[in-house]
Amino acid sequence: MVDEKTVWDEIWPVVEQLITATLAEDSQTLQRHLTPGEQAAEALDLFGFPVFDILLKTVLGRERLGLTRAIEADEGYVFLEYAWPDPDERSRQYTAVDVVTVRLGPSGGAWRVVEINPANADLPLNSLRAAMILAGSRDLLENGVPAEPWILPLTLYAGVLQLPIRPEATADEVERLLLPGLQKRQYGVLSLIRGRRLWRDFVAAAAPDADRPEAWAAAVEFILGEQTTREQTQAVVGRDYRASLGAVSARAKQIKAALGITGLDDRYSELQTMQIVYKESES
Repeated sequence: MVDEKTVWDEIWPVVEQLITATLAEDSQTLQRHLTPGEQAAEALDLFGFPVFDILLKTVLGRERLGLTRAIEADEGYVFLEYAWPDPDERSRQYTAVDVVTVRLGPSGGAWRVVEINPANADLPLNSLRAAMILAGSRDLLENGVPAEPWILPLTLYAGVLQLPIRPEATADEVERLLLPGLQKRQYGVLSLIRGRRLWRDFVAAAAPDADRPEAWAAAVEFILGEQTTREQTQAVVGRDYRASLGAVSARAKQIKAALGITGLDDRYSELQTMQIVYKESES
């Protein structure tokens, strides 16, 4: 069991240091506090500091924040929910706009950040929820550009806002085609993370001959579309990459077989992102 002292002395300081490092653009400190291969680390690798400014909501420009909840979950994870209080310190009031949830877990003898979600712990943000909120808030966007800092996480998740991809974040020609393609079709930030992960998992599992990168990129996007419940055919996706239907279909089958994908897969679908499974009490 994680007690209150552990939260205050060991876990919460990691989040504070993460925020400080983001503001200082201190790459070494940021990487030291992230669990390799997980959402937060992959977001940093893909987009650099700007994505953390949005996820951690330092874009709000507030000077003070406070821990609102600590939740212990299964598999050793702890969710810390914090809020940036309104400038009026006397009230200490905040709304859902001000809240961020950070998932941490033990790694290498220390607590490290696994995932960051710019929403409260009970109702985490994903692409569908972000799109639904934006659909009722079109007046907050000016020509598709966020008008207020607090709306940035919504546009990032919904795919309205696309951050530049770091050149170092792409390992091969498939990724160099896939990631801009996903951005062009307004996939959200989580889908870009999972799309790159899907391709890299397949490369590690099958070591494919990527002689036709456009067909592989189209196959990955088609599978990712299924994982985000987008209604798109292999033929339509193939046209976007100038790949034939037969080439896309064959490669999509190969990827699914190698990775054991049969339906919505927690590794590549973000529809239930960051769900909390509460730790059962010991009798």
